[in-house]
Amino acid sequence: MNKNGIGYYIIVVGIMYIVSAIILCISAGIIWKAEAPASAVSAAVIVTYIVSNFAGGFLAGKKTGKHRFVWGIIVSAIYFVIIILCSVWFMDSKIEFRPQIIGNALICIVSGMFGGMFAIPDK
Repeated sequence: MNKNGIGYYIIVVGIMYIVSAIILCISAGIIWKAEAPASAVSAAVIVTYIVSNFAGGFLAGKKTGKHRFVWGIIVSAIYFVIIILCSVWFMDSKIEFRPQIIGNALICIVSGMFGGMFAIPDK
C-alpha cells in the first residue's frame, strides 16, 4: 500500500467528480444557448471524461511518486466504475456492454494514465 493512504485517493476521485460537474454545467449552458446538435452533447461528455480523468491521474501521480501511471489508471477505473454503477442504480436497468461503454472506459483510463505520467512527484 502507498504511504499516503487510501483516503487521499478517495479525495482525488471526489475532486474528479467536482471537475466533471463544473465542466458539464458550463457545457450544458453553452450547448443550450447555442442550440447545438446532439453530437455536441456527446463531445462535451468525452471532453469531460478526458479533463477530469487527466486531472485525477495527475493528482494521484503527483502524490505517489512511483508507478504514477498505474495510480492514474486506478483512480480513473474507480471513477468509471462509479459512473456505471450509478447509471444502473438510478436508471433501474442492467449493465449492457456495448462498444460505446468500452470506448468510454478506455478514454477514462488512458486519460488518467497520461495524467499520472505527466505528474511531477512531490518530494
